[in-house]
Amino acid sequence: MREGASGGEQAGGTESAAAEPAEPNPGENLGARLHATIGGGKDRSRPSGLVSAKHGLIALAYYLAYLAWLFWKPESEFAHWATMVAIPLAIATVTLPRGRRGLKSALTSVGLRRGNLRAGIGWALLAGAALTAFQVYEGGNAAAIREMIRTGRAYWLFPVTFLLMMGLAGFTEEFLFRGFLQTRLEKLLHTRWGAMLVTALLFGVYHLPYAYLNPHWRSHGDWGAAWSAAMGNGVPGGILLGSLYIVSRGNLLACIILHSLINAAPAMTMIHFGAGG
Repeated sequence: MREGASGGEQAGGTESAAAEPAEPNPGENLGARLHATIGGGKDRSRPSGLVSAKHGLIALAYYLAYLAWLFWKPESEFAHWATMVAIPLAIATVTLPRGRRGLKSALTSVGLRRGNLRAGIGWALLAGAALTAFQVYEGGNAAAIREMIRTGRAYWLFPVTFLLMMGLAGFTEEFLFRGFLQTRLEKLLHTRWGAMLVTALLFGVYHLPYAYLNPHWRSHGDWGAAWSAAMGNGVPGGILLGSLYIVSRGNLLACIILHSLINAAPAMTMIHFGAGG
């Protein structure tokens, strides 16, 4: 309460009326959140002070070194836990501000914090269900997936492959690209959506060594086909996952779930039993 409102006012009804709080505007908080998420303003649901522009340069330098390594020696899914999780997590930890270095702060800086783990999960499940339905009818493995549904094998194999993806590419790729790169490029570029688009492009380029060097890819040995396969799959997927990361207010778990759902049905068709497959 400010002092000396008016010399002639009595301390009775006028002062109590002035002290009465204004009714909250129900659209005010929603508008602020939408402005923060879509317009790029400050969103107080995100941790502040952990990441700066220099971290964006460090993350980009690590990505370029890692990409060069992949062209020299493509990795297995299990090796990704070292190069896409352990090393970026170590970099995130040692580059945090002094006094805030530690595993908890490092995990917070990549989108794994306890208070935000439910944000965007509904969107992840909805988008994952829609894309899985598309894979059943229109995807490159549609016939094999439908056959597995017809025989009943899909009803237990799909949950198994989903859990496998949660521990493989669904986690490792999201940790590096959405959790490590996108968060830090956002500070470097001063725009969330711009950082998302750049990260999606880098995500596409990351698939290029596999598309060109891996004999199991149809594009093996053909630069044109490899570029088309890598960018055609990686960039749209990166845009979808990066957008979910923004909408979920930086919840990496939502991206891990969506990525795993996208990969589960095609991965299911690669599991064979017995000599006859």
